[in-house]
Amino acid sequence: MSRSERILLFICCFFSFTLFTSAQANLSEANALLDAEQIQYRQFLNQFRGEEGIRIRIREFAYFTIDSLQAAFSEREESKPKERINSITSLRYFLQTLRASLQQQQYDVYDIPYALEKFPQIANAVVNDLPLQGIMAGFGAKRTQLMADAFRLYPVGKRLQQLADVRRVAVGVENLFPFLERRPDFPYKDTALVFIAERIPLKLIQYINQQQTPLATYIRNSSHPLIRELVNMAGNRNVGELAHFASGLVEKKYTADSLLMLRSSNVNGYYQTLVDAIQEIRRSKPAGPSVGMQPALRAALHDKAMAFYIKPINDLHENGQATRFASIQPLRTIDLYYLITTGEDELYTSSFLGIYKRMMQQVPAGRSDSLMEMVAYDQFRKFIRICSHYNVLGDYLANMPEAERKLLLSRFVSGIESDRESGLEEAMDVADAFISLSSDSLANTIVGELLEENLRRCRNTDNFYGIRLYKILDQIYQVANNPSSRQELFARLGNYELLSLKSIMGSDQVIHQLVLFYGDEDGKASFSNFLQLFRDTSIWEIARLPKWIEICSKKSMQPVNIYANLPLDHTFREDEKAQQQLLEYLTRQNIKPGIIIHRGHSYHLPTTLGYLQPYMKLAILGSCGGYKNLLTVAGKSPEAQIVATKQIGSKLINDPMIQELNALLLQEQDVYWPDFWTKLNDQFSKSEATRNLFAEYVPPYRNLSLFVIRLFNDDAAVL
Repeated sequence: MSRSERILLFICCFFSFTLFTSAQANLSEANALLDAEQIQYRQFLNQFRGEEGIRIRIREFAYFTIDSLQAAFSEREESKPKERINSITSLRYFLQTLRASLQQQQYDVYDIPYALEKFPQIANAVVNDLPLQGIMAGFGAKRTQLMADAFRLYPVGKRLQQLADVRRVAVGVENLFPFLERRPDFPYKDTALVFIAERIPLKLIQYINQQQTPLATYIRNSSHPLIRELVNMAGNRNVGELAHFASGLVEKKYTADSLLMLRSSNVNGYYQTLVDAIQEIRRSKPAGPSVGMQPALRAALHDKAMAFYIKPINDLHENGQATRFASIQPLRTIDLYYLITTGEDELYTSSFLGIYKRMMQQVPAGRSDSLMEMVAYDQFRKFIRICSHYNVLGDYLANMPEAERKLLLSRFVSGIESDRESGLEEAMDVADAFISLSSDSLANTIVGELLEENLRRCRNTDNFYGIRLYKILDQIYQVANNPSSRQELFARLGNYELLSLKSIMGSDQVIHQLVLFYGDEDGKASFSNFLQLFRDTSIWEIARLPKWIEICSKKSMQPVNIYANLPLDHTFREDEKAQQQLLEYLTRQNIKPGIIIHRGHSYHLPTTLGYLQPYMKLAILGSCGGYKNLLTVAGKSPEAQIVATKQIGSKLINDPMIQELNALLLQEQDVYWPDFWTKLNDQFSKSEATRNLFAEYVPPYRNLSLFVIRLFNDDAAVL
């Protein structure tokens, strides 16, 4: 560092403690401190690990843009010199806050370009006391906080701080009640209350029914039509059936009596009214974030879909098709679509397939694209993701003309960078579809071209977040279509083609496995078949305990111990109690299973996922549709490799797979998944039934959506 730079840094350190509160501060001192902060930025950028494009933007802003603003503010003719000092100091506050936030990783680097672009406009508006609302539209809590910190010397700084606070709290809508109680003079109180009313109207009604606070009184006396409607229905014992329709009641689209009559006499009509209300809002309002009472209507749609259709269909999974799906016979195509998108997490695989089949039967032959027109593309990415998870995406796309297929894929792939909150998840959805699309050469080619096109678009507009996402997707696409490109990927993320013995071995040099069974009829049959894998007493020894069994290898090169709970009665959750006691035993013995295996229906899988631990390095999800739980596994066991199926999980596949896996482990051999998968494929290809079942299983080295998030979080990523 040069002598002049050291002098300026000394000035910065000295004045940081004295200048802020000194009434004698002058313009030259404010400028000197700003100059010193710019020098600190030079040091900061030498250590900052971010894309070069963002580094360039910060450098240009910190020097050239700030210099321009500094010169303009210094030359202002003010009747009060303090105004010029405040404007210069605000520039320094902005640089200081941004630098500190990035150093402490409290600010997303992909928000930087937009914040830097908007700052000159915001600074001009603040200094000249102009409106900020239009300039800061769409600012989230962190961007708003950045501006509040920068302009805290101005009266508007307090309002910006209040706005940042409420935007931060609004992530959990119910948190707004205590926030508003603490700040009775909050200037955006009415806006916050409408925000609550549109998202959780029942909670607002519950609040005024149970509380006697000044805020509750304020709500009761509100003149806003929507809030007044909710206050008026607060005493109605059927408010749970009405609250989400409050906006429609205000607009006289229906009456409370007509809605309650429909709910009591025609549940199909009531459900369809919910669907129509969501669609009407979507078609009548401009595109963008959720508007009106969509959030409340979607929450109600989920509850009614579960109560009227999904839970009954799931519960009848052992009945015939006609009986099981009788409840959805009167529903329209659009209603079935919303059942699929609403019930993603609750639908059994067979339930989804039954609903999907009936929906497609209602769509005009060869025009499945018409479905998107019916629903106005509402949640279409979610629908495509679900179809991909259940491996029917190829079927859906094959039933539309080529031009419409290309258009739909373009909408699916393009623009994922537009929403910072959901962009990464949408990129994972796109990657997840690569496997399904790889069998359709036309669709696969279209997607490859779209990825290149969107990457060029983001580069041309310097959209660094989009560049990151599409660069990652392009790499994953190459992996999906060219196996040799896996090596480059695995060189960065770890080798997902190989499961080493060392990675799954406990501190006692034993490989411990945890296998979880459930006590319904299928679970008991699965447990019985599982035991047959270990009937060779020269290889295995089985110890039977009241709640579980322990299976230990005998005289093998590599010791293997397997712990499996008994499939006790599920009606009273005896199976889960046995699992918990087994886990408590393993904890007391300091046994940490490197492998976890789920054996049971998909509706038992959430319980198994709750047992995941960071030390588990292989998760075999043997249930139907286990593949859609990759993110959950990755969150709880970050280093785990995952084997799962997109459709039906079967003991015809699970048992031979486990047997082959253990044969390798006993021989002290690492698992090289491509060879392992080829061997199983040869074995299962002898029967059409097992061949089709095994085709839906995904090995660890093809978990593409998982690779997206791991690449995105890879600090070494250079784009």
